Amino acid sequence: MNKKTEFTFPKELEPYKEALEHTVMPFIKIREQLDKTPKIYESKLGGNPYLPKSAQHPIDSYEAPMLLLAQINFSQAPEIEDMPNSGILQFFITGKEEIDYGQDPDDYTSQKNFRVVYYQDVITDESKLVTDFSYLKQADIDFDYFPIQREIALSFEIQEEPLSCEDYRFDELADSNELLGALCENDDDFDLYADLYGKGHKIGGYLSTPQTDPRTYSEELAEYDILLLQIDSDENEDQDIMFGDLGVVNFLIKKKDLTQLNFKDVVYNWSCS
Repeated sequence: MNKKTEFTFPKELEPYKEALEHTVMPFIKIREQLDKTPKIYESKLGGNPYLPKSAQHPIDSYEAPMLLLAQINFSQAPEIEDMPNSGILQFFITGKEEIDYGQDPDDYTSQKNFRVVYYQDVITDESKLVTDFSYLKQADIDFDYFPIQREIALSFEIQEEPLSCEDYRFDELADSNELLGALCENDDDFDLYADLYGKGHKIGGYLSTPQTDPRTYSEELAEYDILLLQIDSDENEDQDIMFGDLGVVNFLIKKKDLTQLNFKDVVYNWSCS
C-alpha cells in the first residue's frame, strides 16, 4: 500500500481520509467499446484469440479448446508499475462448464481448465496468425452458457482508488484503526464506500468479490498480492457479460512472478451473490 496522495474523497468520506489515504494506488480502468470491432491482435473481451500459427490453442481437461475470456495488448494500455508495457496477455477458461467456469475450488492455481498465456513479441501480420477458428464450433461447446456473449473491444485509462472493503486487508486494517471501525458502523457511509471502490473491469488496484476474498484465511494465497485482471458482470439490458448471478472474476499473481513475466502460477477466483 502506498504513501499519502492527493486523492480526493467525496465529502461523506472525508472523515475517514486519514485512515485510508495511504492505501490509495493507481490501476488501469478497462472500458468496453461496443461500437468497435477489434483486430485479432488487439485488446478484447471474448471473441477469437491472437494465436500465431506456430502456437497451440490452450486445451482443457476435457481435451477441448478453451475459449478466450480476455486479451490485453499492453501496447494499447497506459503504463503502470509492475505490469508489462508490451506484449499480449490472454485469459482462457473452459467452455465445457457452465457452473464452475474452469475454477477449481480445491486449487485456485490449477490451470487445467483455465489458462493464462503471454506473448512478449506480437505479430501483426495476419497471414502468420490463425484466423480460421471453425474448430471451436466442432468441439461440442455450449456457447450459450459462456459468460461473455460477444466480442468487445476495450479502451483504458489510469485511475486511483483506496483499499476496497472486499479486499482481505480491509478487515485487518479496520480492526486496528478507530476511524475505519467508525466507517464500518455507519451503514450509509460504508455502502457509499463499497459502491465507489473496487468495482468494474480493471488491471491492478483492489479486487471486488460478492463472496469472501480467497486470501482471507490463507497465508499461502495472501502471497498473490497483485490483481492481474478483474472482469465484472454487466448490469445493462443486453447483459453481454454475466458470470452466474452478477458474478465477478479475479486473477491474482505474486509480484515476483509478474515482474519476471511468469504467468504459470496465478490464482483464478470467481463468485456471485
